[in-house]
Amino acid sequence: MPEHDLSALMERMRPALMAFFVRRLSDPVQAEDLIQDLFIRMATMTGPATNNPEGYIFQAAANLLRDNYRREATRSRYLQSRAGDPDLAIDPIDAERLLSARQSVGCVARTLGGLPDRTRQIFILYRLEGMQRKAIADAFGISVSAVEKHIASAMRALLADMGGSQ
Repeated sequence: MPEHDLSALMERMRPALMAFFVRRLSDPVQAEDLIQDLFIRMATMTGPATNNPEGYIFQAAANLLRDNYRREATRSRYLQSRAGDPDLAIDPIDAERLLSARQSVGCVARTLGGLPDRTRQIFILYRLEGMQRKAIADAFGISVSAVEKHIASAMRALLADMGGSQ
């Protein structure tokens, strides 16, 4: 079917298709999605033209709806099978935990800000950026032992400040 004929036909049939899908789904957004899917299917269809395009489109709509039901049923069964899995349990973040986390981040930022520049940079490169101690030592022109001392110094400061704030 030529594209302009298909566009005109789909535009003419849109209200009936919308009613067809909404009656069965009770969701206008999902109905609109299915109409778009149907339009794509019709536009990419190859083969001989039909003598009854309206009937063909409604049959294709029914098939699309059936596919949608199957997909939703499969998805629902999968989600139900995983419902008891403790690894997938959702742990909602409550306001108290969020406030505590923000305070901890603030404490860490203040502590890091109070460290000597070189100690702070080395700690950030090692703990946050994941850089190897040897690479840090090479970058700063110091020994690996010196890098470890900077990291230990930063950790002591953080532990002291975090222990005092809780």
